[in-house]
Amino acid sequence: MLNRRSLLTAAAAGSSLLALTACTKQGVTDPAEAEAATANGGTLSFAIQNPTGIEPYTSEDENALAVVYQLFDPLTRYNPDTQELEPCIATAWSSNDDATEWTFTIREGVTFHDGTACDAPAFKRAWDRLTDPEGAGTASALAYHLSMVKGYDEQVAGNADGLSGIACPDDHTLVVTMSKPYADFPYVCSLTTLGPVPECALEDHEAYRLAPVGNGAFRMSGQWEDGQYVDLVHYDGYWGEPALLDGLHFGIFRDNLTSYTEVKAGSCDNSVVPAAQMAQAQEDYGVAENDGYTSQPGAQVFMGEMLYTQYFVYNMDDPVIGGDVRIRQALSYAVNRQAICDNVYMGSAYPAEDIVPRAIAGSSEGHWPVRHDPDLAGQLLDDAGYPADADGRRHLAVTLMTNAAYAKEEYEAMIADWDAIGIDATMDRVEYAAMLDNYYSGNFMVATRGWYADYPIADNYLYPLFASASSDNMSHFKDEAYDEMIAAARATLDADERAAAMSACDAYVAEQLPVAPLNWKAISRCSSARVHDLTITPQVQPVLSRARVDA
Repeated sequence: MLNRRSLLTAAAAGSSLLALTACTKQGVTDPAEAEAATANGGTLSFAIQNPTGIEPYTSEDENALAVVYQLFDPLTRYNPDTQELEPCIATAWSSNDDATEWTFTIREGVTFHDGTACDAPAFKRAWDRLTDPEGAGTASALAYHLSMVKGYDEQVAGNADGLSGIACPDDHTLVVTMSKPYADFPYVCSLTTLGPVPECALEDHEAYRLAPVGNGAFRMSGQWEDGQYVDLVHYDGYWGEPALLDGLHFGIFRDNLTSYTEVKAGSCDNSVVPAAQMAQAQEDYGVAENDGYTSQPGAQVFMGEMLYTQYFVYNMDDPVIGGDVRIRQALSYAVNRQAICDNVYMGSAYPAEDIVPRAIAGSSEGHWPVRHDPDLAGQLLDDAGYPADADGRRHLAVTLMTNAAYAKEEYEAMIADWDAIGIDATMDRVEYAAMLDNYYSGNFMVATRGWYADYPIADNYLYPLFASASSDNMSHFKDEAYDEMIAAARATLDADERAAAMSACDAYVAEQLPVAPLNWKAISRCSSARVHDLTITPQVQPVLSRARVDA
């Protein structure tokens, strides 16, 4: 389940992420900073596993996005410090009265790494390319990010020559017409998958796949050596604050244990830490600053929460599980989330209090039945008609479907918690492809699933997981009142009013309980002792343009 759609961020560095992302300030205005940018240099080594690609069309996982984030600047950037959206290549944006049309003003003077202009047509070109089933033989697997744009269905079906909802009245104006009101669209535009591409991207897809030309603070050095490495260098013509490093080396490793061993040996600057070594890593290297998001020497382990929630999926069509919310509540109250985070994840996960992660504006406490309360769980089962017999058994059989590719210790802990209150619980370990089939067909009772947000907004959980029309609604939850609530929230232009409307949607669905939040995962990476000011956002995007390394 760890792809970009289903796997796949709260404080940033102490200063605003304006400086960190280099997307709101043109040029270096501080002479001391300019001198530091020239004097520091060096190359930082960042461990990844083999990515799905290194350009927007193929950036389907966090390994790909780690590279793409350095190569491409999108229209907007999200600042997790303020939980607000900020300008990047778009200097301003506005909508019409019903959020069905968005107009972006494109920054002047921005160039791609080949020196050509990065203008409004570059974004139309990129978005048409992403959704074109002909150009690369198929539309990108990431085309769904533009599904709310007018003309999307016709374009991906091969019945159009570009998205009809995108227009460029001039080189510095991009107008996007939506098929339905959507007030959060500028947040969608912060995704580097929707970054611009130059003309050369259309000329030779294979060449561009291996050596993409972007508009970010770093450019390619040579081409991607599949399974080995991706090397980037400082882009001298960058429109914003120049990167402090001379270059980046993305070493590609088969597993996290190998790359983390190299960090400990000093031959790699940043790697994922295997879960079994998290507790020792924190003791040896210290927890990163700013709530676990920014590494310095002696504070090197990233423990900040990422935009990932693991949760139970209840099959709402199952006559037992779906028929009585008290049973679903009991299954949730019975699980000791803190013990699982401490003993299985070794501190690299946190008990979830909401389906929406805390790093997203609008996350709330108190809506969901997530505390560990086995006595209350037992009472709920009594009330639901499953009282315990003389041996403490309730004659309620529950099967938990899990991914066979994952270690089973976490799931065994859940089964033990259910068994402790008299439920006859078993585990069904299933290969992922079969698991997906079971989700769609409804051939399960309870399952575990993870959701990684594409965008840092509550809607990216509350619509795909619970809307009747969503293909990602694996619980088969169908509620007309909820559908009306979420549609109204998505159309609300005022940010505060929209947040309140999303919170109301969250509270409503928590009462129905088609899913139950389990944990929020931590970033779980570690830097070497020579790294300064390396920030990883809650979206697991490494901000490497402001990082420094000792010689």
